[in-house]
Amino acid sequence: MTIRNVRDHGQRFRPRMACLKKVESVMLEMQDPKTGVKSQPQRLVITTIPHAITGEDIVAWLTNCYSIETEEAWALGTMLVAFGYIYPLQDHKRLVIKPDASLYRFQTPYFWPAQQWPVEDTDYAIYLAKRNIRKKGILEMYEQVQYNSLHKWMNHKWDFIVMQAKEQYRAGKERKKPDRVVFDCQERAYWVVHRPPSVPLLVRVVFGGRRHRPSSHRRSTFQFPFVLSLFFTHLVSIPQLHVHYLTLCFPHVCVRNCFD
Repeated sequence: MTIRNVRDHGQRFRPRMACLKKVESVMLEMQDPKTGVKSQPQRLVITTIPHAITGEDIVAWLTNCYSIETEEAWALGTMLVAFGYIYPLQDHKRLVIKPDASLYRFQTPYFWPAQQWPVEDTDYAIYLAKRNIRKKGILEMYEQVQYNSLHKWMNHKWDFIVMQAKEQYRAGKERKKPDRVVFDCQERAYWVVHRPPSVPLLVRVVFGGRRHRPSSHRRSTFQFPFVLSLFFTHLVSIPQLHVHYLTLCFPHVCVRNCFD
């Protein structure tokens, strides 16, 4: 039996959704063909990636568009990467903006946080099984640990997971190589955000590498308000940074709730 609070009509999600909608409006401005961040095809190893952007162009655009300092633009850009709106093409596990020629791409709206797709362990297991097939059994260390854990936990339906992974792998092979590489990068970026190697990388970067004990519920739910409040608190704690620009892209109620 599930007991629900009749007074709770999704109130706790409204500040988050209002915040996400403001962030999405910023993303749409950044992707405007005329006034947005300049993008162009870039060669990555042996594949040409369409609509790639550089970290320095992202920081420069945020600085000019919102009339903020470079440090503030870097902090805002890092937040957009950490929450999955922009993803790196080269160092995919480091969810920060590098203000140099490092390559990034805008994440497809299908994977934006506002879509509120349930982050299921079964979907993650299928993704890891597909990567295991594509990489011929050579996964990164943290992926291999999670793969073994999920295999042990979902042993009763692992045949189904492998079957789904093979079907998705075959479907991906039918795409053109640039499209296949782009989709693989988008999917990997989504799972790096929602199934990070350890604690959220934004917290490690912002707090100088200090490790925080993750919540027991973080595995099944991405703690957006928690990390967002840590991010804002850190901005206020640095005299050189201030958050007046947040009024341009976040509602006052969201900012106020983060500092309460």
